[in-house]
Amino acid sequence: MSASEGYRLSALPDAAAGLGAAGERWFAVWTRNQYEPKVEGALERKGLHVFLPRLRVPSRRRDRRVVLDQPLFPGYLFLRFAPSRETYVRVAGTDGVVRVLGERWDALHPVPDEQVEAVRRIVTADGARPLPWIRVGDRVRIVAGLLAGVEGLVQTWHAGRATFVVSVDLLQRSVGVELDAGVLERL
Repeated sequence: MSASEGYRLSALPDAAAGLGAAGERWFAVWTRNQYEPKVEGALERKGLHVFLPRLRVPSRRRDRRVVLDQPLFPGYLFLRFAPSRETYVRVAGTDGVVRVLGERWDALHPVPDEQVEAVRRIVTADGARPLPWIRVGDRVRIVAGLLAGVEGLVQTWHAGRATFVVSVDLLQRSVGVELDAGVLERL
């Protein structure tokens, strides 16, 4: 699957991904369940810069196989704007928007430009896939493969791979294995 047919980005020119008008920053918008495309369209019609990262995911139906555009982060999209009460009210009043992440309209939590740009670049690459949010020290369970069901800790994390560790406290010994992060589930 090529990048052009494998992933779709919202209509967001490369220039808009970088620096915008004075004071514009990226914010995460929490949407109702499965409303991401509707919210994306509504906010674009309001003239706002929207980025909804999507992956094309194969799916089986009863009689056929189809490829669906699925949001990379279900329930969220990114929106670039200069925070003001008026803009916040325009965004929050959009059908399907739960809220813009932050405390209140004048204390929103921006998403760093570098992170949005990194997501934009990754979803255009072949082989991109969502991974669970797991950090070093987290207690996890393996959900697939020969070790499915085994619980332990993440000792190291690098390049989408995690070192999974099981410890025997009484013996004060541990055993570990390196796994793809996609087979781990946070407890």
